[in-house]
Amino acid sequence: MKKLFTLLTIFVLSYAQAQNILIVDNDPVIDTSPSHMFDNITDAIAAANNGDIIYVQPSITGYGAITIDKEITLFGSGHSPILNDGRRTELTSVRIDADNIKISGFYISTFISYASNSSTSNNIIIEDNYVNQTIFVGATNATLATTNNNWIIRGNVINYGISLHADPTKSVNTVITNNHITLLNGSTSAAYALRYFNDTTVFNNNVVRINFTWGNVNIFPNMTGDVTVFNNIFISNGVNTLFAPTAGRTLTINNSISYMSTGGTISLTMSGVGNFDSQNPFFEGVASTLFDIAPEDDFTLSPSSPGLNAGADGNDIGIHNGDYDFDMRGYPTELPYLTNFTISNNLINAGENINVNVQANANKSN
Repeated sequence: MKKLFTLLTIFVLSYAQAQNILIVDNDPVIDTSPSHMFDNITDAIAAANNGDIIYVQPSITGYGAITIDKEITLFGSGHSPILNDGRRTELTSVRIDADNIKISGFYISTFISYASNSSTSNNIIIEDNYVNQTIFVGATNATLATTNNNWIIRGNVINYGISLHADPTKSVNTVITNNHITLLNGSTSAAYALRYFNDTTVFNNNVVRINFTWGNVNIFPNMTGDVTVFNNIFISNGVNTLFAPTAGRTLTINNSISYMSTGGTISLTMSGVGNFDSQNPFFEGVASTLFDIAPEDDFTLSPSSPGLNAGADGNDIGIHNGDYDFDMRGYPTELPYLTNFTISNNLINAGENINVNVQANANKSN
């Protein structure tokens, strides 16, 4: 039955693509002898040409750590899919060692990073993933040669933080938008924060959850330029300070909400205009009082929210505003995704037809 599902997936993905499409499935019952089929991602990348697409099937076992050294697109099935018995496409880590790469729809149990101290990784899209640790856009040592410009990080669930290159000329035009970001306790607060942002960094329409349990924390440490952010919601689960700029730099926060979920007032107000300091954002349906994320949660703003139509563009503050459609399950934006797969005659004789009803939602980019 999995083989039939694979064939259907190939058909759906082939609808308008001029590139080669490679399929990866590590289920041992799948026939991977055709030239476009692989049982691991590393071999698929080795066989791919620049511009190709690799689709990775959901699995009960993960696909391990990968390094992407070609200009390709990798699609998973979503980090929290409804179907597939909860199976997802899981990677241990992702290292990026080429330009023009897109990765979408994966659960990544550790980090996304540049591959080496000399890596060039420009024009990268990280979209609709669950990243359980930090996304390293660039090196924390400013002297290293790695260049990581024009990264787009959108629609992701991210734990720990996002770190840019310590040299601002090597992390130019990083766009970070419509993400749910949790900053967790670490050995130092800077290691788990929004680090090395500069004056070309765009940071808007995110929900940032600061889940530290001790001490004060600066969520924008080591700024390498003057930083302006807008339309974000900052939720502290018990710590204070939060909005102190790096010495000699200016941090401007506009049209944003801050909230101390444990009660009380955050000591530093947001420096900027159109802000709502220490106010409840009032989401429609978030189960946890710590504001972590589950597929059933709803981070749209309720009618009582101060952020309604209060963004810099006149729309709502938060992850459901802007041009990007945040998806709680991490379905890739460009692809249709299955919502129902029913077999009406699962017991048949040899030579008989099997009746399958397949329903899918259209891709969200149209």
